[in-house]
Amino acid sequence: MADKLTFYTNPMSRGRIIRWMLEEVGQPYETVILGYGTSMKGPDYLAINPMGKVPAIKHGAAVVTEGAAICAYLADVFPQANLGPTNNEERARYYRWMFFAAGPIEAAANAKAMGWTATEDKERMLGFGSMKHVLDAAEFALKDTQHIDGDRFTAADV
Repeated sequence: MADKLTFYTNPMSRGRIIRWMLEEVGQPYETVILGYGTSMKGPDYLAINPMGKVPAIKHGAAVVTEGAAICAYLADVFPQANLGPTNNEERARYYRWMFFAAGPIEAAANAKAMGWTATEDKERMLGFGSMKHVLDAAEFALKDTQHIDGDRFTAADV
């Protein structure tokens, strides 16, 4: 019997990315909906993720948190879904852009949502610089392709 796959989320969270990835890998999973400030901060869930945030997955005894890590894990553990890199050139692009999304894109989007803008002389202190820098980099990544990793859809596109 395959290891049970449990997905911890809240409908108003980044968990939507993981639900998409779970659907792409095509494996059965159970969804546990958690409430902000209630079950997400309760002892049962804090044993899964001490940060008390979602998304997270539990696959058998393995626990994975953080969106990009979950996507990479699922692509690795379910290779039949063909969502991971197949050679070093793909692997380089895959990790580069997957973690770009988890780092600079997310940080820039959060800063914009909070109304935070750095002055030009302070942009170098931020991991993303500015929203313009992030969007220019994403445009560069996709200038000759519709998928971040070339000719096919991978977990980096999720």
